[in-house]
Amino acid sequence: MMAIIKNLSKQNKMSEDFKIYQDGDRQIIERLSYPRFKGVITFNSPLSDIEDIELLDKITDPSVIAKAMREAGDYLKNYKPTRDE
Repeated sequence: MMAIIKNLSKQNKMSEDFKIYQDGDRQIIERLSYPRFKGVITFNSPLSDIEDIELLDKITDPSVIAKAMREAGDYLKNYKPTRDE
């Protein structure tokens, strides 16, 4: 039970940290908290990827952006579009 509550809490936090939106014919994911970045979501069969990443904050530790990218991947896996999207 605690694991489910912890997971739901993490998902709620992720929904505050990321947004996905259309930019012309491209779908963009943007991280809204440090380290902020934008990237183009690409879909290749059942897999998705983030390409053309633009870092919006100065980052000196590569492990910080690596963790943020893993979190973005988790967010994409669990992403369920709303009717507005």
